Amino acid sequence: SIVTELDINELRGMVQAPFPLAILGSEQDARQWLADALYRDPYSQTLTPLGDQTTLLDLPLSPQEHRFVAQARLALLAIPSQQKVFTLEQTIIQELRQLNPRLSIIVVQLRPGASGETYTPMLARWQGATEIVVDPIVANPFDAEFIPLLKRLAPEQEVLFGYHLPGLRPALVKQLIRQTCMTNAGYSATTGIAELVPLFLAPGNVADFLVLTKNQALMAYKIALTMGHDISLQEMLAELAGVLGGGFLWRETARRLVGLVPGWGLIPKIAIAYAGTYIIGEATHYWYAHQRKLTAEQMRVLYARALHEGKEVAMTLTDKINVTNNQHTIRSLRRPSLPRKLRRNKK
Repeated sequence: SIVTELDINELRGMVQAPFPLAILGSEQDARQWLADALYRDPYSQTLTPLGDQTTLLDLPLSPQEHRFVAQARLALLAIPSQQKVFTLEQTIIQELRQLNPRLSIIVVQLRPGASGETYTPMLARWQGATEIVVDPIVANPFDAEFIPLLKRLAPEQEVLFGYHLPGLRPALVKQLIRQTCMTNAGYSATTGIAELVPLFLAPGNVADFLVLTKNQALMAYKIALTMGHDISLQEMLAELAGVLGGGFLWRETARRLVGLVPGWGLIPKIAIAYAGTYIIGEATHYWYAHQRKLTAEQMRVLYARALHEGKEVAMTLTDKINVTNNQHTIRSLRRPSLPRKLRRNKK
């Protein structure tokens, strides 16, 4: 009943909308490598066939191709490492920007070994576009620059890119899990879950737990979409019931978060919120990546690691809360106070 209250229509509508993508370049091998890397499933290594929404185009572009690229969701310009002259590419960028000033154009420099060197992007050269460097010989070539750039160019649209581009999924899912862990940890800290008295304020604790659970459920649904599964919320619940519902996680997280363990402090409960969210995210990710459940041992190892990370996050959050409280105290102490006699006279 908690999960079915979520409104996922906007999310599902976003991934179902057309996703025109143009991959440009004067060298066929560079274009093809970029397309293969984006559309190769990193878990099974199978190559997803390119649909009619994705086009690989040689340079220069025809007038019809110009119009298609200008209406694309994203235009990627592949530059091989040996290329030294970029006059044609610069002209193409300017022409596309004139047709659509809002078009996101990314210049993708393919530089083998770039992950082990320092490279300064030629920003002045690519006016109207953003340049990134991709190392084609590393295992996750898009993690270093491409994923952070997409987050900046299209915030809150990680699900969209993951759904359509399999090569980006591991990094995008990791980002989703991390964000939700931090959100739930921050929520636990700011509402002061651990400082509530369980005997008298259990209803408040339960309300907090419901908020955390909704965040976790929404994260799980986003992961399903990001992994390329266009399913309803009810279908996701049916799939994940056996993955998440039978283990120690739900019982332990619920029991501790609602405050039924006396004597717990703020740091352990923030850590539980973080770790519970993390393990749900990882279990969901593993299921949609491999169609298998995490084993009990894998769950215990991941949970222990997440709990350790959660404690570190909790200490950072509580330090910030303490600093803020101290600042408020100092400001209140600095306020001038009239002697009692003068306050009576003033009245």
